[in-house]
Amino acid sequence: MTPPAKKSESCTATLRLADADQIQGLSACMQSEDADTSIVGDSLTVTVRGESLSDLRARLNSTLRSLQAASEALISVDASQGTSTKEE
Repeated sequence: MTPPAKKSESCTATLRLADADQIQGLSACMQSEDADTSIVGDSLTVTVRGESLSDLRARLNSTLRSLQAASEALISVDASQGTSTKEE
């Protein structure tokens, strides 16, 4: 088991969104965030780094809010067009 990080150590968090309908749109929204993204198959991986635990928490909160806003926007656009973002 890895010991917990100290508050002053740099930290990394990785999110993996599997089978998401909006992979491309969500990845595009991450371009304005300080996060690394990659798409492999039907999964989006988002990696967030911070200089400390509190910095990581702040960056992760911002990234999660951006992902949520992008997802909601894509869902609204799909609903207004009567389409699905899921790739066939």
